[in-house]
Amino acid sequence: MCFRASVWLMIFFIPFLLLSGSHSQTAEPPRVRIAHGAFNEKVVALWIGVERGIFRKHGVEVEIVNIRSGPLTMSALASGDIQVAYTIPGSVLSAAAGGLDVVFFAGIVNRVDGDFVVAPGIRKPEDLRGKTVGVQSIGGGVWSHSMLALEHLGLDAARDKILIRVVGDPSIQVQSLSAGLIDAAWLTYAFSRMMQEKGFRVLLDLGKAPIPYQGLALAARRSYLQNQPQIVDSLLRAMLESVAFIQSPVHKQDVLKSLMKNLRLTNVQEAESGYEMLQWIYSFEIRPNLKGLQTMHRLLSTTNPKMKGLRSEDAMDDAPVRRLEKTDFYRGLVARAKK
Repeated sequence: MCFRASVWLMIFFIPFLLLSGSHSQTAEPPRVRIAHGAFNEKVVALWIGVERGIFRKHGVEVEIVNIRSGPLTMSALASGDIQVAYTIPGSVLSAAAGGLDVVFFAGIVNRVDGDFVVAPGIRKPEDLRGKTVGVQSIGGGVWSHSMLALEHLGLDAARDKILIRVVGDPSIQVQSLSAGLIDAAWLTYAFSRMMQEKGFRVLLDLGKAPIPYQGLALAARRSYLQNQPQIVDSLLRAMLESVAFIQSPVHKQDVLKSLMKNLRLTNVQEAESGYEMLQWIYSFEIRPNLKGLQTMHRLLSTTNPKMKGLRSEDAMDDAPVRRLEKTDFYRGLVARAKK
């Protein structure tokens, strides 16, 4: 009798156990690998999104991958090793010109920023003639900022015999400036502040220059946007909530801690200038900036002949953001930010 009862209990409960197991599997959020190559404050929306559980709250499990090279990032996107890139126009435009179906779908940073920092002996633009400017890579973000700075200052690298030297990421550029290996470099505000304390000068604050610009943006293959609209929507919601978190004074200490940890800064004062910049560099207007993309397209065409066969608008798709802008979530977020 006891045996029969056990059998009936097993028959009765097995379906529920199977359903329970099935439910736990389906409840696991989809994993999205997002790559970035930047090493500055503007990546903090990603860091905060993961550290504070904001991505998971919106139904996606995000893994952040650091890939320093733009071409390698695009290769990872093409192979499916990553699903999304938080990257600069140069990478996407070059890949699109080469035939990859990659597009920007959200402009997280649509304003130019940072300081063009020069050695103490350089006091005016003309003093840069015949000097050396350090960059991270040709065609990369630091290079783009540097070219925009030179252009705004009325200089031309070829005409004015300014050597563009690849030295490494911003931390290496700071070391190179200090050692006199280069005479100028574009730096984020946090690194610029460090160099100013050592006597280096700011020749141009790009954030105050009226330059149309497309900075760091989310990019993916067009096929991914079409096949995974719900995941894309979740990513955008989480990114905007991260921006709201960063711009809320209540969370300042949390943001400073994230900046210090991820940028390997030694004290909170070094993170302060970066934090202040984030209050205006981020916004809730995240449609890809076509005029800014055209600016970058023009610059990059000087180094990549294939760019001339590409239209800037073919490297962007603002449909996901337009879809988001129609939601109560977006309207509510903007309304709360204005209070």
